[in-house]
Amino acid sequence: MKRYISFLLAVLMLVTLVPTAALADNEIVEMKASENLKTLIKYWEGAQLKAYKAHPSEEYWTIGYGHYGPDVYEGMEITAEQADAYFEQDIAQFEAAARRINEKYGLNANQNQFDALVSLAYNFGPGWVEANTGWRLARYIKSNFRDSYGNPIPDLEIADAFAVLCSAGGEILPGLVKRRINEAEIFLYGSYNTALTNFVVVIIDANGGTADGNRVVAYNKDKPYGSLPTASRQGFSLDYWKDSDTGSVLTGSTIADKSRYITAVWSGGIAPETYKLTVSGGEGSGSYTEGTKVKLVPAVSSGKAFVRWDVTGAGAVLGSDGYYYITMPASDVTAVAVWRSVCPLGDKCPTKDFTDNPVTYWAHNDIDSVIALRLFKGTSGTTFGPDIVMSRCMLITVLYRLEGSPNVTGYENRFTDVDADGYYYNALLWGSHNNISNGYSDGRFAPDDPLTREQLVTFLHRYANYKGYNTDVYTDIGGYSDAAKVSPFARESMCWAIGAGIVNGTGNNTLSPQDSALRAQVAAMFNRFAGGMA
Repeated sequence: MKRYISFLLAVLMLVTLVPTAALADNEIVEMKASENLKTLIKYWEGAQLKAYKAHPSEEYWTIGYGHYGPDVYEGMEITAEQADAYFEQDIAQFEAAARRINEKYGLNANQNQFDALVSLAYNFGPGWVEANTGWRLARYIKSNFRDSYGNPIPDLEIADAFAVLCSAGGEILPGLVKRRINEAEIFLYGSYNTALTNFVVVIIDANGGTADGNRVVAYNKDKPYGSLPTASRQGFSLDYWKDSDTGSVLTGSTIADKSRYITAVWSGGIAPETYKLTVSGGEGSGSYTEGTKVKLVPAVSSGKAFVRWDVTGAGAVLGSDGYYYITMPASDVTAVAVWRSVCPLGDKCPTKDFTDNPVTYWAHNDIDSVIALRLFKGTSGTTFGPDIVMSRCMLITVLYRLEGSPNVTGYENRFTDVDADGYYYNALLWGSHNNISNGYSDGRFAPDDPLTREQLVTFLHRYANYKGYNTDVYTDIGGYSDAAKVSPFARESMCWAIGAGIVNGTGNNTLSPQDSALRAQVAAMFNRFAGGMA
């Protein structure tokens, strides 16, 4: 009986020692990326605060720590804080992808294995396992890292399956090679050390031949290579492999002490005839043998989008990686890149619906700017009216909008020809109250009169003084052939506008002070004004 009571007491004590949370039904803590992994991903990606394209074939731009998508556009810039926010937003979706993979394939991953899955999803996308059925690593995940006999896949084979996923557009990227090995060491051993302590790779240069297998092969670090890659070349025999940097011969007994490039050394054969490929506007030029497949890489051109290759002497075929390829014939070939102009803002171009502001128009970017800032409005839903003469009231309205359209309650209407129902009424009250738009001596403002170039610079000069900007940048205009035509009231303002770079003259050494100012011209001057005064 005492033994029975003692047993019950022991059971009771054991139950009371179990944490209450462990008894809760269905309570599951979602796995998340560790801080170690987040630090590593930021290290691998690097913080790019201006949008870029790693390859011209990419559909979208990238920014921050590898944030990629339609919300990133050419010329976009962000802060370090915004880069961190994008990173946290992105990592959450890749954590969800890793959790799905872990559950779907019954991996029962620990923290470091989960981290490796998150990193792979960060690089290849959430659905990479299902989308890449030919990848060994994807197959190993689906089989829970077991072979067809149910045996565990060896560590070196797993590392090799990681290592080969290191190319973009057919090009091996050394940074990706190191990242893959780093991920393999995280997955296998929980090692987040970027120095790579367990595996190294060789990157193969077949030197005119073809490697039998992958161009990247993983080996156990600080152990003999054992067997080196094999390669073939028609009419040649493979003599040996050499270290591409030092030229030293590599054998199976050489210690794999570091990652290295290796080059095949051949004997025999006759050098085949080569033919010249000349590429204009991109990469790929060189001399090649008949049948060689050459990738054409268009240059990155700011403000332009690649359209096609015009090829003479061969055909260009679009590859699955988004690049065009030429198979060299037994003759010379030329390839010329064809481009089209695009707005730096891409799909976010504020004037994309304006048919009279094409990207090739000289003032396109200036008009984009004033429309985006809501200083100007279109003359219709599809037109800006760049060649329409600016009226005096239009200019004051733009300045009023630039100032933020302040309240004008209590301001006096000093003009005899300005009605309260005019769209520009508040703007003129504000302008006259602040001595920016003073009108004529007879009491009129003449709001619908064409705005002359000298009136434009006068209004801008007064506004700059009103804002307290430094306007001490005067330039003598006496050298212009029509300087005498500048009205006395506008002479100082014209000297200031030339000195500040707001007005550049109209060609033939003229200022054309009495000419009317067109909307496109005023948009350009406003941007120069904003850039120089702000």
